[in-house]
Amino acid sequence: MQRLNTPKTTSKDPRLGPGSLWSALPIPACRALTYAGQIKASQVLFALALHSSGVSTVVFPSRATIKKYSGVGKNSISEALQVLKKFGFIKISYVKVGRTHRNEYEILRACFHWDEFNEIASRYKIPKGHCTRCNHWIYRDGWNVQKGKDGIATIQVRIHRNCGGIVQDLNRKQMLNIRDQEEWAGMVIPFH
Repeated sequence: MQRLNTPKTTSKDPRLGPGSLWSALPIPACRALTYAGQIKASQVLFALALHSSGVSTVVFPSRATIKKYSGVGKNSISEALQVLKKFGFIKISYVKVGRTHRNEYEILRACFHWDEFNEIASRYKIPKGHCTRCNHWIYRDGWNVQKGKDGIATIQVRIHRNCGGIVQDLNRKQMLNIRDQEEWAGMVIPFH
C-alpha cells in the first residue's frame, strides 16, 4: 500500500511503453518459450535476466554461472541459447576483453513486448486449438494430421503430439476466456 505523502515512482526504463509487460523478468518471452515447450531456454533467459542491470541489457555471465542460476546442464546451455537466438530474444556477440574473449548476450526489446515477437515466437502467442484428452491449449505445429476414410468421405483428424488426443478448434467462449486471461498482457487475440 502506498502512502499519500510519498511520490509514486515510475520506471525510467526505455523498454517500457504502451502494451509492454516490463519487469525484472521478460514475462512475455518466458511464456512464449514455455508454450513452445522450450523450458530450458526459458530458464536460461531467466538466468540472463537476473544478471541484467537497469542501465544496460548486455550481460556476460560465464557458462558456469548460467548453469548455477538456471539449473540447466552444461551440455544443454548451447542448445538453449540457440533457441533464444532463433526466437529473437537475445543477440550473442563474441568480444575480446584484454587477452581473453567472452560471450556477451544482449537481451532484446522483443522479450518484453508481445508486438515485437519475430515470426517464430509469434506462433506461440495465440492458441490454435484445444486437446480433448489432456485439456491443454494447442499452439501452432502442436498436432499431427491423420487421414482416414469413412465410406466415400475422406476425414482429416488433428491429433495432439503430446498425448494423442483429438484437437478441436476453439469456440467463441474459449476465445473470450483466453482474452480475459491475457488482457493484462496487452495481447490482442483476433477471432478466426
